[in-house]
Amino acid sequence: MPIYEYRCENCDNDFETLVFGTEDICCPKCKGPVERVMSCCSFKSGAGDFKSSSGSGKSSCGTCSSTSCASCH
Repeated sequence: MPIYEYRCENCDNDFETLVFGTEDICCPKCKGPVERVMSCCSFKSGAGDFKSSSGSGKSSCGTCSSTSCASCH
């Protein structure tokens, strides 16, 4: 039961949802069709700081301070 990130094709709403099997996913805001987007991964290092999948601990897009690119378009 993984959690996936999605973006609505109608209203550009970004959201995460827990997926059970092969259930159909629709936008919780407008009920429109969605596409699955790449999730940004992170892990806690032995030194106690967090690292993103890009290795810098910062946003991989560089346009904001968020570590989740789902908030950037």
